[in-house]
Amino acid sequence: MNNNQHHEMVKEAVQAKFRGNTTLRGKTTPMYPDSAEREFRRVTNGYMKLLNQTLKEHLPAMMAAYKRERRGDTRYDDAQDLDAEIRQELMKVAQELEQKLAAYGLYEMVEKIARLTKTTSLREWKRVVKETLGIDLMDDYYKGDFYEQALRMWVDSNVEKIKTIPTESLGSMRQIILDGYKQGRTIRDISKDIQEEYNVSKHRAQMFARDQVATLNAQITKMQQQDAGCKRYRWSTSHDARVRPCHAALDGKTFDWNDPPEMWYETKKSGRVYTGRRCNPGEDYACRCVAIPEFDLDTINVPMKGQED
Repeated sequence: MNNNQHHEMVKEAVQAKFRGNTTLRGKTTPMYPDSAEREFRRVTNGYMKLLNQTLKEHLPAMMAAYKRERRGDTRYDDAQDLDAEIRQELMKVAQELEQKLAAYGLYEMVEKIARLTKTTSLREWKRVVKETLGIDLMDDYYKGDFYEQALRMWVDSNVEKIKTIPTESLGSMRQIILDGYKQGRTIRDISKDIQEEYNVSKHRAQMFARDQVATLNAQITKMQQQDAGCKRYRWSTSHDARVRPCHAALDGKTFDWNDPPEMWYETKKSGRVYTGRRCNPGEDYACRCVAIPEFDLDTINVPMKGQED
């Protein structure tokens, strides 16, 4: 069966659902992949725990170097000597963390999250199609190359991004120690600041997990809907207190996949400030919004079950 024949067969099977209209909006809202986000946060939390444990093992040596300098140890001429020793110790942290990371199985974990996101997205897509069009989708259609390239690129990119977290965190911690030296701060205060920096880095890693799962889900959703001939969608938020004003204003409105709305943020002084970024649901930073498809009778071409031959 060629593509035109399949399109006509699908069109005939779903035409009654359109009730004489040319478009039909999805009758249910696809669920955001919360389980994948929770799993990714668990992975990033575990990774940050490794960083914290390794840092704590080396922190006494760095603080001892700081203490010797404050006491006027002749081995130090100035802050540059202290900086060199701190850098050397942080390099050991990075090297040990790399070894622990290999045993941690980061790549396999991130790949599992990608598969979980895909599974959730596909389940929700099948549910929307069934409840809206009254047909079942072919089980094997989305299991081959349809997602594979997108998933592989997402996994590779995220593994590399996670690996950069220690570099940024350790650089900030080094600066905390050097600034403490210049300001004459106590070891206790510096240790407290380092722990606070770790907590900030941990929170940043958790937000990163939410953002990346949302991005992948958005990418898969767009692929599914455009492949099915959907040109437009209705924006739907998570309808909770965490929804930002910009997205709340978009809720329930319809947009073209190829012409998404411009993002903005609110200020007391200037009101709405437009960023120039145009995003579909899930493409903005840490966005949990989803797209409800609008099916077009003239272009609809879903892989309907029972029409494999």
